[in-house]
Amino acid sequence: MNTPLVALDIGSTKVACAIGLPHEHSSGFELLGSSVVPYRVLSDAWLGDPLMVGQAVEQALETTMVPGDFHYALVAVTHPALTSERVRVAISLGDEPIPVRAQDLERLETRALNQVLGVDRDPLMIERIGCAGNGFEGVRDPRGLSATRLVGSFHIVTLPMAARRALVQAVESAGLEVARLTYTLPAAWAGVPDDTRTAKRGLLIDMGGLTTDVGLFLEGVLQDSRTMPWGGLTLSIAIAKELHVTMDQAMAWSLGGTACRKADVRALIERHWGSVQETLEELLADQPRPDVLLVSGRGGLMDGFVEWLERTTRIPTSLCRSQRVNTLRDLSRQITLSSAIGLLEQATHASHGFTSRSPRLFNRLIDRTRTILTEYF
Repeated sequence: MNTPLVALDIGSTKVACAIGLPHEHSSGFELLGSSVVPYRVLSDAWLGDPLMVGQAVEQALETTMVPGDFHYALVAVTHPALTSERVRVAISLGDEPIPVRAQDLERLETRALNQVLGVDRDPLMIERIGCAGNGFEGVRDPRGLSATRLVGSFHIVTLPMAARRALVQAVESAGLEVARLTYTLPAAWAGVPDDTRTAKRGLLIDMGGLTTDVGLFLEGVLQDSRTMPWGGLTLSIAIAKELHVTMDQAMAWSLGGTACRKADVRALIERHWGSVQETLEELLADQPRPDVLLVSGRGGLMDGFVEWLERTTRIPTSLCRSQRVNTLRDLSRQITLSSAIGLLEQATHASHGFTSRSPRLFNRLIDRTRTILTEYF
């Protein structure tokens, strides 16, 4: 009998939780319950208080009203200090062409990680974009093809080691073990309807509280991404400071978007939106125009933002939300649950269910080694 899966999207203002029961004889799952729980205190140092985050995780589990004793969680996260890099590496296979094996791809991935990782950073996502060898180019899975030398292109997203440690500590304080930790963008993309997800080229903007992530997908694979260290909470803080108003008032004005009656607020919002435009232009430089643009994150609910994006990019634009939560009346909750639902989609469709393999011991060994290197060398 399948065990329910717990998926958590841990953001800078809230925890979104979705619990699904994998289908026993086919891919997919039944959504048993979901919840969105805000933190009791909004702060630009949210991971500095793992206990507060852990309490929000506990409350989110209780709010789903799904009975059970849960031990593991799939977790999606972003962070203002994420870095995204494209890497091209090569390994030798032999003097004569031999078939590419799974262990060759693992060697290639390890070499890519060694080229990118510093002693104070951990990988959050590594995506193999394509491989080249004798007579083939741009093949994502070259197993079985023959080559003497294998070249691979990777898209790697890393986060500070301290941030990962704090995140794991927060989830463990709620009585759960992190079975899988991944990047928010692919998780959100996995939760959208099939006809959108399979678009040849897609663009996704996830505007959270402290970060705005922009990703370019090609046939469902994240090709490139950018992380901007600001979001809806950052904008509200700026409005509150400059106009000397409360955070509640600043948030209400920010959600008004360009329809806000305050000229000073509109100027701040347009300045923030201009940063998105610059990032989009950088990401799409020399690229064919995407077929679709999706917006996730509660920051994307600012009045006029979707329309501004469509007018600016000339790409059909809509909000990113799973069909599984269309019955919810609260649009904000629908948008917020995108990544948590997507985590369940990834887990159940990729492997017809999910078997947890705890990385806790391995991660602790890595943490200890890196701590020693950082402190003493």
